[in-house]
Amino acid sequence: MVFMAKLLIAYFSKSGTTRAKAEQIARVTGGDLFEIATEKVYPRSYAGTVIVAKKEQLAGELPTLTGRVEDFAAYDRIALGFPVWWFTCPQAVVSFLSQYDFSGKTVWPFCTHGGSGPRNSAGKIRAHCASDVKDCLDANKLTDEGIAAWLGTE
Repeated sequence: MVFMAKLLIAYFSKSGTTRAKAEQIARVTGGDLFEIATEKVYPRSYAGTVIVAKKEQLAGELPTLTGRVEDFAAYDRIALGFPVWWFTCPQAVVSFLSQYDFSGKTVWPFCTHGGSGPRNSAGKIRAHCASDVKDCLDANKLTDEGIAAWLGTE
């Protein structure tokens, strides 16, 4: 299935779980993949990552990103993936949102998590993104069939 509007699947993934979901969405939709990567290397352990994530969020720290999306203006739709850290999207996602003009674009957030669910992820994205932001999809059990329904193309 290929969608008419140009779709970017941008994702941040520490362990590879969110990456796998982003790759699944790209395979089903024909969208372009972009990995949101930070200069900072996060701790290997889950507990260590949670501590760093909490500190970043409380301080409003925005990690420096590596790489940029080529011709971002050409994309109409953005699927934005991330793991839930400290009950919301990681600050790396906020860094990504701050680097581009999202005017006129529609953003479909999707998340992976260890049991907490999306929580307030979409609300945080809306606060940092001048765009039409849909509710956050819990991608832990995402199916190929569910992707079209989620993106509103069924």
